[in-house]
Amino acid sequence: MNEKTDHLVEELDTINKQAFRMAVSVHKNSSLRSQLDEEAHLLQKRLLDISEELERIDPDTEKRWSHLISESVLDLNFVMAEKGITGLRLGDMIMWGK
Repeated sequence: MNEKTDHLVEELDTINKQAFRMAVSVHKNSSLRSQLDEEAHLLQKRLLDISEELERIDPDTEKRWSHLISESVLDLNFVMAEKGITGLRLGDMIMWGK
């Protein structure tokens, strides 16, 4: 990987963790949804931009991160509007009542 790829991966990792924390927070307290909506939109846009850029400059790295990118997108969708679809990690939390 090069410096640009490293920076994008670091940003993906940060967004991934933030998206999951936000989704868990909304799962525990749905009234937070309206407070986090704008941030979730911005994070999702940035996430998709990073994914596209990685696919262009380093497709192998993008493939390695594709699962977590998908999880993050689903987490952010959940934050913006509960649609009954969640990522695997949030779905497991909900299923097991955590």
